[in-house]
Amino acid sequence: MIAVFELDMDRVRKTRTFRLDEIVINGLNELAKRKNSSANRLLENFLFEILKNEEIINNEIEPLGETRGGDQKSDKLKEDKDD
Repeated sequence: MIAVFELDMDRVRKTRTFRLDEIVINGLNELAKRKNSSANRLLENFLFEILKNEEIINNEIEPLGETRGGDQKSDKLKEDKDD
């Protein structure tokens, strides 16, 4: 099977709503707390690995980086313009 999502795609995080069993949400929150992570980040990483294993996402693609420090890409572009 050919991976649907390739390396050269522009990627951003998008907001999407899913309806999940409350016990799943509570369990995810507890696991995230134990791993010192956010539930969102943990769920994204779980899903990312599943999609890579199913060859839907190219195996060479890595998850998006951390965004809690602001828009790092915009900061990098500003630095490049100043040089």
